Amino acid sequence: MTDSLGQQKPVNIKALLQACRSKEETFKALVTLSKTLPRLSAEKKTEENKVKGCESAVWLVVEESHGIRHFKADSDAKLMRGVLVAILSLVEGKALTDIQKMDLKAELAEFNLSSYLTSSRTNGVLAILNKINMI
Repeated sequence: MTDSLGQQKPVNIKALLQACRSKEETFKALVTLSKTLPRLSAEKKTEENKVKGCESAVWLVVEESHGIRHFKADSDAKLMRGVLVAILSLVEGKALTDIQKMDLKAELAEFNLSSYLTSSRTNGVLAILNKINMI
C-alpha cells in the first residue's frame, strides 16, 4: 500500500481484514496483501524450507539477527500468500521466546479468515504455525 507520494505505508493487516464485511471483500484484501509478499528465489524453495502438510506449496525461511527473527515465505497459491502476510505480521521482528509465548492460533483467529480456511487449509496454517515455533 502506498501513499500519495508513492511511499510505502504501514498497513494494519488485522484491522484491514476485520473491516471486511463479506467473503468477497476478504478475498480481495487477501489478494491485495499477497502482492506485498516478496517472492522467494528458486534457491530458497528447497525441501528443507517447504512446509509439510499444506495443500498448496508453501516455503518458510527464517533468518535470525541479534536474537530477532525475520521471516520470508512464499506459496504457489495467491490466497495462501495473503494468509502468509497475515501470519508473518504476527511474528516478524520478534525473538523466538516471545513467539513461543504467543497463542498464534488465537491471534490469527482475530483476523476473521475462517471462511477461507477449509479443513485442509486449516491443517496447512497449523503446519506453518508449528514450523514458526520450531525453527
